[in-house]
Amino acid sequence: MHTRKSETRPVAAGSALLIALIFVALFACMAVALAVVSESNLAICRNRRDIQQAQNLTETGLYMVQRELGGLEVSGADAAAVHGCLANYFQVAWASIKTTSSGGVTADAEGVTFPPILVPGPGGQFGTITLTMQADGGVEEGTTITVASTGRFNDATRTAYYDFRVDSGYRLLNDFGVVSRSPITMGGGALIDGANDDAEASLFSSSSSQTHAIEMAGQTQITGDAAVSAEGCEVYKGPNATIGGDIGNGVPDYSWPDVDTAHFEQYVETVYSGESTETDGTYTNIRIPPNTNPTFNGNTQLYGVVYIESPNVVTFEGNATICGVVVCEEPTIENLSRNQVNFTGGLVASGVEYLPDEPRFDGLRNETGTFLLAPGYAANFAGNFTTINGTVVASQFGFAGTASGIIRGNLMNLSDTALTLEGDAHLTIDKSEATGHPAGILPRYALICISGSYRE
Repeated sequence: MHTRKSETRPVAAGSALLIALIFVALFACMAVALAVVSESNLAICRNRRDIQQAQNLTETGLYMVQRELGGLEVSGADAAAVHGCLANYFQVAWASIKTTSSGGVTADAEGVTFPPILVPGPGGQFGTITLTMQADGGVEEGTTITVASTGRFNDATRTAYYDFRVDSGYRLLNDFGVVSRSPITMGGGALIDGANDDAEASLFSSSSSQTHAIEMAGQTQITGDAAVSAEGCEVYKGPNATIGGDIGNGVPDYSWPDVDTAHFEQYVETVYSGESTETDGTYTNIRIPPNTNPTFNGNTQLYGVVYIESPNVVTFEGNATICGVVVCEEPTIENLSRNQVNFTGGLVASGVEYLPDEPRFDGLRNETGTFLLAPGYAANFAGNFTTINGTVVASQFGFAGTASGIIRGNLMNLSDTALTLEGDAHLTIDKSEATGHPAGILPRYALICISGSYRE
């Protein structure tokens, strides 16, 4: 039997080197692939970073604008004028910003354009914010202003939009029924309530002349809120007094209206030349010269405008029926002892809208929303009145005895003097038909943010 010996074949020369080269090539490919993937990931990260930075810049631009525009008063009969108003504001407001040139803010009929705002970013790089604004009309049209903010970082850009609306009227008059720059003092059984809603009878004082800017003693009552703004001042409520709403101490002050009495002179027809005491007189569109100091007694009827020149103490006794508006020329120097309008008897007051359809009342019938416009005058009420169709404005108020009635509008005291309600005085505030701009109160148009208008 023969035994076969196994043969071992020798490995070919150089095969190990070939295998090594194959692995080297494979690892090299893997290294290249990893390098490519890493570079791609880095590029993606850079892009994401740039996009996020651009988004941050965009939102920063909107925030900068929101901080400036919220509550900003604007003017302009058309879009071009509104744009000019906005550009003028930002040229001044942003003059101290070092990363842009506020002098480069421009406006035309198409909108407002801002020069780029430079913002430092990571790695010593800079991004930019570019802003534009565009109104779709004038302030009296309830226009909308659209702000566009574009953020750019390297090649990434993002744009977002936010809208503001022009709001007409004064928030002060919207939020409160009785507003005063003086302390508001209530005593006895005085009452202020709302005709349609308790909040209509809310009180606000910005006075800093005494600690109790609103003081309610005795059995006094209001159905709305009581708020004061001056530092160190407060609302005082006696143990038997009642405040139906909230009490606010140290609240922010409001924008106060300016008034224009001279506007009503155009409606004057005749000059009062009667005696110091007149009984049962009827007057239409009259001017009462200074230092006349008349007392109207009996059954007095007045139609149209009653324009009182300063100084004057005008007293309505008996029963006064006024269909129109009482306007007082603002004194050069406030002297409340020499400038007064006193209603000591019964008063029936209806608005200018109820004047007869006669040419002499054309124009005046449109001057709605105001009954008494008396800056620099003290207004005193001691008798009853039914309904006063309009806002009542003076520089000092006193309600005494059984003075009571409905005021369709606001009660506004313009000076830090006094606003008092004593005895059984009872005011009912009815704001259901109150206008945002009562006649003689200069219009105000301010911007408010439109919630939910953010979009990209």
